[in-house]
Amino acid sequence: MAPFEREGLPMRVAWGAIFLSLMISVDSSSAQTVGASLQGTVYDPSGGYVPGASIEIRNVENGGVRTLTTDDHGRYREPLLSPGEYELHVRVSGFQPAVLKGIQLTIGQDAVLDVKLEITKGIEQVHVTAEDVPSVELASAALSGTVNRTQMNDLPLNGRSFQELALLQPGVNAAVAAGSDAVGGRGKKITVNGARPEQNSFLLDGSDINNVYNKTPGSVAGVLLGVETVQEFQVLTNAYSAEFGRSAGGIINAITRSGANQLHGNLFEYLRNSALDAKNYFDLASSKIPPFKRNQFGGTLGGPIRHDKAFFFGAFEAIKERLGVTGVANTPDQNARNGTIGTVTFTPHPLMTMPGGYLDLLFPLPNGPVPPQNGVGQYFFTRNQPTDEYFVQGRIDYRFSEKDTLFGRYTFDNGKVDRQPSLKLPVVFFKERSRNQYLTLEHVHMFLP
Repeated sequence: MAPFEREGLPMRVAWGAIFLSLMISVDSSSAQTVGASLQGTVYDPSGGYVPGASIEIRNVENGGVRTLTTDDHGRYREPLLSPGEYELHVRVSGFQPAVLKGIQLTIGQDAVLDVKLEITKGIEQVHVTAEDVPSVELASAALSGTVNRTQMNDLPLNGRSFQELALLQPGVNAAVAAGSDAVGGRGKKITVNGARPEQNSFLLDGSDINNVYNKTPGSVAGVLLGVETVQEFQVLTNAYSAEFGRSAGGIINAITRSGANQLHGNLFEYLRNSALDAKNYFDLASSKIPPFKRNQFGGTLGGPIRHDKAFFFGAFEAIKERLGVTGVANTPDQNARNGTIGTVTFTPHPLMTMPGGYLDLLFPLPNGPVPPQNGVGQYFFTRNQPTDEYFVQGRIDYRFSEKDTLFGRYTFDNGKVDRQPSLKLPVVFFKERSRNQYLTLEHVHMFLP
């Protein structure tokens, strides 16, 4: 019998818009970005404003530098910063230069960091460790939380779907009753503050990656691979800004990892099998435990193409699973095949007496309970349900100058499952297929310092 085919998730290419961010002035500019921003005020020892101070913000990992000058009220603000560790250098005539180190910026954060300078006393430079940029959001009323790389590395994550870590945030729950859609992908649905799963938005580097039903992205295997490629992600649950206005639920705003001046990478494999599993409730006592084996493996590599100028980051991940599925179906018993059901007799269809055992392939004899007079009984069986999925992602970052940066990222995910449906015979299975492709390009140009 030919298998039933269900094709899911036709090729989808999500083109991210090319962001051109316009800075009109330091005090009034506002960026719509998946990155972070840093702002503050520079004071003298008496608490007065220090205008005209030179501000240099340096990315520790890739050496990127942004320079700007404080306004008449000593204020500075720099948007469009990639999440990561920074140093802040402040210089102005008549005051000791100051360096603040260890500034950690997270996705979507609008950090506020004020600086108080000291009068020059022959000391060349004052070093300060910025141990705590305020964790309370002072520049926005949005309710949000951040899941960083440390949490993604350290917390158990069955299946390695990074969006499941959104459940760490208050008000975010699994939407178990939302069902599973093969066509739209079987990604696990979530609800934010009681909103429907369709009301959430999933962003990757600013590009929408919701599935075709506007629900949680994922493959037919039920996972959203690529946790090793995500730098961190922000979960916005309420009072977020208008740039996220398409959704009435929550926002899962993720940013991917980029290369740095140091070559870095990793290899991994996760293995699960049936060695210590218990039997399924419906397994016959005389049968063996249905075999199960799952290998999830891959690796990443990132580094410089040109020091302080161009960087790359690539990742590969695969799932190969062989799951023994226990099934139960009703099949004709021997009396029905001979033409007797209870007190009723009939002439069996020629198919039921066809030689060669063809009927047994389609409708095997019951091997479980056979109620009297019904003509049918229960047939218990196990069948192998294979799952294969392959994920590839590459990202290139290039810095033309201090005012111009460009990055491009391409994501490819291909999954297939031969799924055993419930209450069906072993010759019946669903062929489910998914192929997701996302491409994002971003060019940032700063018109004014």
